[in-house]
Amino acid sequence: MSDASGPVEFDVESRRYRAQYDFETTAPSVAVVDVIETVFDDERDRGPLYDVVDPEALDRLLESDSGRDQRGLRSASFEYRGALVTVVSDGSVVIGLDDEIGR
Repeated sequence: MSDASGPVEFDVESRRYRAQYDFETTAPSVAVVDVIETVFDDERDRGPLYDVVDPEALDRLLESDSGRDQRGLRSASFEYRGALVTVVSDGSVVIGLDDEIGR
């Protein structure tokens, strides 16, 4: 992973992958791609991420802004390959396998 502050970690109990980034140096859309490539490391066709989420909108939503930051954390969640991907303005990227859509 490029520019991550640590590797992607997997919590067995919650069945969630988690990584922490500094969104001052790594755009949220880049962080999401890094984590997805690590978690879904196989040859199946993933399809472009931009078919699921607008990378520029994701970056704008989660970019640092003193006015918005005072009101608390912001997040965006979307489905990707049957799992729920959540990106939070604190720099965390979480992929929940038990959060599968349609289960």
